[in-house]
Amino acid sequence: MGGGFAGEASACDAARSGDALAGSAARSGEASAGSAAARIVRRPGTLLVDFGAPRRVLSSAVLGGGIGVAHGWLNATVARDYDRLDPAVDLTERAAALGFDGSLVGMLTAVDVDRCEIGERGRARAFATVGVGHALAAAGTRPRAVPTVGTINLLVLVDAPLDDAALAGAAQTAIEAKAQALAAAAVPAANADCHATGTATDAFCIAALPGGGEPFAGPATAIGADIAHAVHRAVLAGARADRADFGPLFEEARR
Repeated sequence: MGGGFAGEASACDAARSGDALAGSAARSGEASAGSAAARIVRRPGTLLVDFGAPRRVLSSAVLGGGIGVAHGWLNATVARDYDRLDPAVDLTERAAALGFDGSLVGMLTAVDVDRCEIGERGRARAFATVGVGHALAAAGTRPRAVPTVGTINLLVLVDAPLDDAALAGAAQTAIEAKAQALAAAAVPAANADCHATGTATDAFCIAALPGGGEPFAGPATAIGADIAHAVHRAVLAGARADRADFGPLFEEARR
């Protein structure tokens, strides 16, 4: 097949009206992703966003990273001691088990993917699973071993075609908004006396409509502002939830 599901998949609407945060994605079965024909499919330990049609992507993911075309995004929960040496194969097998046979961007996390947060504004919708117990500052001021757990996985659906430069600009805008959200959530860095900017294993995916179009996507542009606010809402909600549930890890991380 050209992409999508080999089997049947129903959908229930997870979208919220207006500019508000959509909050945690629907907790059962499948849900509409609200962006074009995209939809969310949930199984234990697995979150799949089927784009419904091919999208141009820019990603740092272990599966489908780089610039290309993808039909969906898979985010999978793994154990904290996960040690498979073929994570891309693992993700491909998980997608096949869902009956999904399209090209894929895939990420792994120790966070329960059922905790995915969704933020939206205008033509952008962001999906984020946020684990910040071992968050870092990008330019740390003291040595810190790379932690084995703690990841922020981010998908941004952009309902606009973006030129290559705009794809790169969208990624820059999204990462800046992620860092701003971590500061707003007062997430401390384990390797510096400041707020964290992310973790050592974060991954992102920008998924835009096909074709060339918007030349820029910085935060001063309309599409960039949509991306920034959508990402900020999703990451802020996820960081606050993670801090509330795993607060003691933050003090441990700073020792």
